[in-house]
Amino acid sequence: MHIDDFLALTWSEPGDPLLQPPRFSPVIADPSFLFPEETPSGEWELLAHSAWGLHRYSSRDGLSWLERGLVVRNAMRPFIRRIEGEYLLYYEKYPPLALPLTALPFRRRWRSVIAVSRSVDLRRWSTPRILLRPALDWMREPALGDSVSNPCVVRAGDSWSLYFSASLSWIDDCGFCEPRYLAVARGGTPEGPFEPEPRPMADPANDGSPDGLGAGSLKVVAMEDGWIGLQNRIFRDAEGRSRSAIFVLRSEDGREWIEARREPLLAPEPGWTRSHVYACDCRYREADGSWYLYFNARDGWSMAEGKERIGRIVGRPRPA
Repeated sequence: MHIDDFLALTWSEPGDPLLQPPRFSPVIADPSFLFPEETPSGEWELLAHSAWGLHRYSSRDGLSWLERGLVVRNAMRPFIRRIEGEYLLYYEKYPPLALPLTALPFRRRWRSVIAVSRSVDLRRWSTPRILLRPALDWMREPALGDSVSNPCVVRAGDSWSLYFSASLSWIDDCGFCEPRYLAVARGGTPEGPFEPEPRPMADPANDGSPDGLGAGSLKVVAMEDGWIGLQNRIFRDAEGRSRSAIFVLRSEDGREWIEARREPLLAPEPGWTRSHVYACDCRYREADGSWYLYFNARDGWSMAEGKERIGRIVGRPRPA
């Protein structure tokens, strides 16, 4: 498929959320998924994070999900793919209980790394191996913490690219941080070692735009003539409130990105997506010729009022 073909897709409406937060967590977020033809059980599989770590879900139809339990503790923002016969699960790893502690009134400095675990059956996972640390100056914010997050790993010819977010921006009306930069690291294998490029690709908090707050995350999909990027950019609306929406980017080389269109693919609407539409995972399924995009969204700004849930939209070519 070419970039223009992707841009011409017709997308379904989000409808109701498919996944609610588990007990004692206000969020279920950052979904990443596998198609039935990729899994040992022949079912859809999805990973997402709560306040406690990464949860695994299974489904016969991609709509009704059964929780299979917590698979990695003290982790968030998963990205899973089947590569060379194994499942590789990439994620942001943080110190024990660091995420739940962000609900306390005093602000702690954040610390995180990007790690990977391997599995052959989606049930037993290897000990995490760290792929990337916040080693460069721009990955560290003195007041807020040191952070690399939102991994997305794709093959780029004979090498592999690890797209990620780095550093932090404080979002006043939410009372928590969001990622500031988008960046990329290069490696010879899907498990690295990865070498980050010396400068970030994007910094919406300092690009001259008065509404830019943070870069959010970027999920990258290979096309026949380049790359599609799906970014949940964090910004201020006309009333000065923070927002997040999923924007479509395009690139010829996977390094330099431009907006593919000005309007977002998915933006906040009344209901469970009222305040922010966040990170997604988007994949093409050959079995039915459709694109599936799972995402999470928030229905309120402050940590006390907002909940995050997971939904789905489906993209199909327009009838001839």
